[in-house]
Formats: sequence, structure tokens, C-alpha cells
Amino acid sequence: MPPPPSAVLKKKTTSKNPPFLSQEFLIQNHGDIASSIIMILTLGAVFHVTSPYFTVFFGPRHNATNFISYSTVPATLFNYGYKDLAMLFAYTLVCITVHAIWQEYVLDKLNKKLHLSKSKNAKFFESGQLILFYVISVLWALKLFQDESYFQSGIEYLWRDYPYIGMTIWTQLFFIIQISYWLHNYPELYIQKVRKEDIPSRIFYTSLHLITILYGYLTRFWRISLILLTIHYFIEIFHHLSRLAYFYTTAKIHSIKAKSISKYLLNIWYYIFIVGRLISIVLIWLTFWFGLKSSSVNKISYTSTSLTDSNDTSNESIMVSNFNTPTVRLFTLVTMGALQFWLVWNFIQFHMRRRREQGGAQSTATTLTKVSNKLKQKQQDLKTDKSETDETDERPAIVANGIGNKKSN
Repeated sequence: MPPPPSAVLKKKTTSKNPPFLSQEFLIQNHGDIASSIIMILTLGAVFHVTSPYFTVFFGPRHNATNFISYSTVPATLFNYGYKDLAMLFAYTLVCITVHAIWQEYVLDKLNKKLHLSKSKNAKFFESGQLILFYVISVLWALKLFQDESYFQSGIEYLWRDYPYIGMTIWTQLFFIIQISYWLHNYPELYIQKVRKEDIPSRIFYTSLHLITILYGYLTRFWRISLILLTIHYFIEIFHHLSRLAYFYTTAKIHSIKAKSISKYLLNIWYYIFIVGRLISIVLIWLTFWFGLKSSSVNKISYTSTSLTDSNDTSNESIMVSNFNTPTVRLFTLVTMGALQFWLVWNFIQFHMRRRREQGGAQSTATTLTKVSNKLKQKQQDLKTDKSETDETDERPAIVANGIGNKKSN
């Protein structure tokens, strides 16, 4: 007997519309919730009455241009401060919203066509999200290099005029969004229902990125941090491209072109990884061992300066910190160098594991080929033996028939 219509309707509504503010409700509607909060903050910044309280969520507030009349940089400069926390909150919500849009309208549709396993699905979504962030970050960084004359100023630009009084608005937004993105990865572990066995590794590399970027931001090593992040992200783009191409080849088994593209991207990643890590180690060594040594101080200093703009009545001040001490430089040099060597070691382990897997697959294929050849040979031997026995069985019958015919004659 079929269930009554009311029961069927009740079951469907509970599956599609979970209870308000329940865990399933928050997971299904997290993108809408984050975008709604962003809209409220945006509306608050638009109206004149509330704009002084809400504009802090979207742009830098610690203006440092007043203190450097001798500066040759025409752009407005900003320092970091406690108001950056409001920007971190807003841009973390932006990252959650963009993550949900990219997931729903791009990655989910591609994933339906590939039909991957659960473990490969998790890696596919991870690479799909990271590659978008890496591409945007690299393009943004290249624009900063062009606008702020990184390429024209020479390598000494990485440590010249340290401690830098301020950074341009786009440089500060770059660092804020970097921190916000890696912060948003923590709630995404819950929202995306990441498998328990994948959570420790994701927390580890998310925390590693977050701590490294925060260290470079707070110690005012902005220029070298921007260069190293760009190199690292550029390497990771090809890593995740090769991984996505591999997942595509698993779905398109008989596509020779897909396999060749996957192998080509993997080889490019190998070469770029080696060159990129070498460049990173050299830049770290030159900056912290030689470059910053010329303006070294004995201890960390904090200098607070009040605003001198006559149009500003907030009595706001900024604090300029100088971390260019031998201890900080040595700690940074050793830590960043060890991080680069650790990445190289992981790369070597990955390459060796892949070669073992390929060797095992080739030996298995060779064994299967030998076994199949032996089976074919046995089948052929059985057929030949059977044909020979049939011939020997037929010969006595023919002879017997011949003798019988002679006797009758």
C-alpha cells in the first residue's frame, strides 16, 4: 500500500528545507548568508549617516602619507593597524561568497561530468578552488610589480628604505585578501563537509600559509613577501593544473590527447618548481643576509607618530616598527630557508612515490601480459592435441572400413 500524500510531501520538504538555523540550513545557505551580511555592510557605507562606521570594512584607514614628505612615491600610503580587523572580517565573507559561487556554478557542473571517486572528488574541489585564488593573486601581484616599479628598480629595491613607512592601497588590499582567504578555509572545512582524514593536512597547510603571510605583513617585510608569494603561487598553479588534467584523464581513459596534456603539464611543473625554489632561496639569502644588514639596528623599535594633516581632527597616530635586528634576520633566514627545503623534500618524495607507482603498474601489466600469453599458448596446445587425437581416432575407422570392404569382395 503506497504512503499517504501528506507523508510524501513531508519527507520532501524536510530534505529540501531543513529547520531554520540548523546545521544543514547553515551549510546549504552559507553563501547567501555571507552575501547578505556584505550587502548590509555595503548599504551602511553608502548612506551618509552610517558611512563613517561602515567604510572601515572595505578600505584601508591608517593613512601614512602625511609623514613622508620626502617620499618619491606619488600614491597615497597606508600603514597597518587595529582597523584592519574590520577589513579582515568583511573580506573573509567575500571569500566565502566567491567560494560558494565558484563551487556551485563551475566545479559542481564539471564534477558531474567526470564521475570521480570520493577521494578524487575532494582533491578535485580543492585544486579547483585553489587554482582560481592562485591565478587572481599572481595577476594582481604582477600588476603591483609594474605599478610600483619592482622590475625597473633592481634587486636592491627589496630592502631599500626599510622600514617602509607605508604601502599603497592595492598592496595592503592584496595582503588583507591573502589573510582573509586562508582564514576562510577554516569554516570551509565544516561547510564543505571535508573528510576526517583530509582535515589535518588542510589545517596544516592553511595555517602554514596564514602564519607566513601574517609574519611578513606585521614585520613590514612586504616587498620580499610579495615576491616569494608570487613565485610560490605560480608554481602551485601548474601543480593543480596537472592534477586537474590527471582527473580528466581518469574519466577519459581512451583519450590519448588528454593523457599527453596531463603529462606535459606535469613536466612543466617539475621544471618550474626547481627553478622557482632556487630563485626563492637566492632572494631570501640576498635580502636577509646581505641587503638588510646595511640598515641593521640592535633591538626592535616602535615609533609612534601623530597625524600632521590640518584637515584631520581625529588625533590618529600610526606606529612604525623596525624589525631589522640580527636576531630577527637570522630567524627569518633560517625559517624561510627551512620551509623552502621542506617543500623541495616533499617534491622529491612525491616524485619517487610516483615512479614507484609507475614501476609497479608496469610490472603488473608485464605480469598480466605474460600470464595471458601463457594462457593463449596453453589453449593453442590443447587445440592442437585435440585435433591430433581426432585424426588418430579417425584413422583406425578408415582402415577397418577398408578391410571389411575387401572381405566382402
